Amino acid sequence: MKKSFFVVNEDEIDALKEKVLASINKASLQLQSELSNNNAISVFSKMKFGGVGYDPLNTDRELNIIEQINQSFTYLASFNALEFLFKSYPQHAPYKLNLGTASGSDIESACGSISAEVFASVSPTNNQKIKKDIDKVLETNSAIKYAFFMSPGYDVGRQEKHERDGVIVWSLGCIDAL
Repeated sequence: MKKSFFVVNEDEIDALKEKVLASINKASLQLQSELSNNNAISVFSKMKFGGVGYDPLNTDRELNIIEQINQSFTYLASFNALEFLFKSYPQHAPYKLNLGTASGSDIESACGSISAEVFASVSPTNNQKIKKDIDKVLETNSAIKYAFFMSPGYDVGRQEKHERDGVIVWSLGCIDAL
């Protein structure tokens, strides 16, 4: 699946979430098997360098589980941010989603009026991530700018203490179960 594409409606988001969950489930079964049949260092090596894990949107493509974990939660955060944008700004749909290393803002409205950066992290200030994402979205010409994040310990909603220069910062909460 391409990592840059338009999402036209919320129904498409559910299908994308299902792909990520299928990939997580497949990797979980694979990891259980590896833990039962191999020693710890072998399992950790496979988790780091390959042999355990899948692309979050394509269970036929192997990927190391560390990358799968990072990408899965970033993708899920992006999908939740898209749901928020569809509810808050339906008139600006469709939205272009740029996952991974795809160029552009993580989410852009087709008309160019909205730009958003999205991440999942232990903390929004970890490695200055919130600052860097605000800086990145400030480089756009969009009238409405967001920085969305998913981190434990933050309730869903606006995080004004992190905002600056007109960029709205929004916590997506944290996913424990879907």
